[in-house]
Formats: sequence, structure tokens, C-alpha cells
Amino acid sequence: MTQELIIEQQGHLGIIRLNRAASLNALSIDMIHGIRQQVLTWQAFPQVEAILITSNSPKAFCAGGDVRYIYDGYHAQGNQHLNYFADEYAMLDTLSASTKPIIALLDGYVLGGGLGLAQACHLKVTSEKSRFAMPETVIGYFPDVAATHFLAQLKEIGLYLALTGEQISAADALALQLVDAMVQQQDLAQLEHTLIAAQMLDIASIKRLISEHAVQLETYPLKSHVACIEQCFKQASVENIESALQHVQDEEQAWAHRVLAILQQRSPMAKRASFVLHHLGRNLSRQQAMLLERQVQTLWFEQGDFIEGVRALIIDKDKQPKWRADQPDLDAKINALYQQQLALSA
Repeated sequence: MTQELIIEQQGHLGIIRLNRAASLNALSIDMIHGIRQQVLTWQAFPQVEAILITSNSPKAFCAGGDVRYIYDGYHAQGNQHLNYFADEYAMLDTLSASTKPIIALLDGYVLGGGLGLAQACHLKVTSEKSRFAMPETVIGYFPDVAATHFLAQLKEIGLYLALTGEQISAADALALQLVDAMVQQQDLAQLEHTLIAAQMLDIASIKRLISEHAVQLETYPLKSHVACIEQCFKQASVENIESALQHVQDEEQAWAHRVLAILQQRSPMAKRASFVLHHLGRNLSRQQAMLLERQVQTLWFEQGDFIEGVRALIIDKDKQPKWRADQPDLDAKINALYQQQLALSA
């Protein structure tokens, strides 16, 4: 079997290469365990001053979690599906807590769990070819892996990304500060070589080396839609957002109606949960947001649309999900979990 991770040390740099190209580096449970263990191991290696996480795939950094594994684990009627999330979140916590700077070098698709992985790293560098999204509502789920925190920081634009699952460009991601720098794809290998050759890899030195390769941003595709997004997605409910999109009359009308059509395809419950979590996340730290997501995940496998969404998109591939009816009391259930968490942390 092909190694799903390639681990090496060059100079003062520890390198983890995601190597599951046939699956666009979707995070298998072995990859999750391997990344966490290697980062923990390198904490005790003084010769490793920084860690680079990159990909061997020409198409993707990481296209997300291994939803087929989660689907199969759910049907096995054990806790395998929930254990996957527990282990994934432990890995993310290990990355963010690393005493060695961790650099994510992004090229190609950076989706779902892949974006969560990148956000847990201390520095994020993308090529101009990357595409970013949290597409969980496509499969009847809500953006997780700390998206309740990092998308919430983007206010209405973050809510637009959470509800629609739409992909954005590398330039958009840079403008929104989801990444720290953009380097031309043809220069990524040279940046890696520069890091390997560096005599010192503290955070300030790494930032300087990245800046020497970075390109400056002039504009970004999403900019022309920001005003419309802010107007429509500031509404007090998903229903009001959809109504606002329906009534856009200016030059943004065609774009707004396309977004509305996307929203109307999504699971009503997934939209409701994503909306509630996004607004709660504006007042939560990253760690608090992740704890709340973990609680909602358990609720979701009891009442949500994840399994049906994966069936329709990945298992049977009929693309005809039979979403459950909306549950207006879902807001109250998620808010109760939120209040419970606040009480425990008080």
C-alpha cells in the first residue's frame, strides 16, 4: 500500500507530505494519527526548528475528511464515526499548540477538513491556483474543524461561505486573511528549498523568507459581490437571507439568483445549524467553537442529514438527496449545548 504520509527532515525543517493523491488527500484515520504523532515527536527534536505540511498531489492540498470512512463507520453501529472526529480534533489541537512553527504550503483544492488543517497551522502560504471552500452543506452537514470560529470572524462573508459551500480563489482567501501569503505556483519548490537551506527557522525568519517569494494582491474576484453579500447575509434568518437574494434588482441580480438557487438545494437543517453556529461563533474562541462543534456532531448523527447527503453524493451518486424536513427547534437544541458549555467553563 502506498504511504499516505511521507515524512522527512531536511536541514532544520521537518516535512510532512500528504500522499493520498487518488483521493485528493482526503484525511484517512491513519493520516490523522500520523500527522499528530509526527508533530508530537518533533516537539522533542531541537534540530527540527519548524514543520512544513504540504502535498504530493498536483490537484489538491487536501479535499477534506474521509466521509466514506465516516459513513461506513456509522453503519457499523459502533462509535467509529464519532471517534474519527475526536481524533481529527485532537490532531488539530496538536498542530495549533505546537511550539515549533508549522507552515501549510497550499496548492490546489483546500476544502473542508483540508481548510481546517491549514487553519490550525501557524503560517499558511498558497499558490495562485488554489481553491478554498467549506462545502459541508452540500452533504447535509455544517462547517466544522473550527470553521464556527474562523468563518465567524468574516461576518457576512463567512456566513455566505458557510451556507453555500461555494469555492473561492486564492486571491479571495488572501484578501479575507484565510491565508498569510500567496506565492506563484512555479516558485513553491524554490520556497521549500529556501526554508530547507535556512540557518534559522523561528517565526520571524520564516515570515521574512516567505515575503521574499510572495506576490502582492491587487484585487480579488469576490470583491465585486461583497456589498451584495453584506446586505443579504446580514438578515436575521436563513429564510430572510433567501428572500433578500430573491429581491436583488441591480447589476448583482443574476449573481444573487444563482446563489439563491444553490441555497435552495441545500439541506434545510444544515442551513439552520450553520446559521446558528456561525452567529454563536462570533463570541467564541477557537477552542470553545471546536468544543461546541463536537457536541453538535453527536446531535447531528441522531437528527441531521449527513448520512443521506453522503449517500446521494458519494455512495449512490444519484445527486438526489431526500433531506429531512426543517426542524425549527434545532436552534434551541444548539443554543442549549452552547449554554451548557458556557456553564461548564464558568
